[in-house]
Amino acid sequence: WGPISLWAVHLCLGDAWNSVFFTQQRVGWGVAVISVFYGALLSTAYAFSRVDRVAGLLMLPTCCWVTVAASLNWSIWLLNRKGAAK
Repeated sequence: WGPISLWAVHLCLGDAWNSVFFTQQRVGWGVAVISVFYGALLSTAYAFSRVDRVAGLLMLPTCCWVTVAASLNWSIWLLNRKGAAK
């Protein structure tokens, strides 16, 4: 049940991030959620790879996409902080 449970958690966190970042437009909270989401995703990919190598490899496109999304979320947050240098 471990890998499937991790998969369900990472899916829920992905939905939570979409809601926080896009719907609520709370960039700071988005950083927090996507950081936890990213950890859950990497844990899921690792757990899948322990069961089946191909299953782990099939998680790589998602890992790449979430890396891009997390980088953008962090960049937006850093550039728009109160008191950030202009």
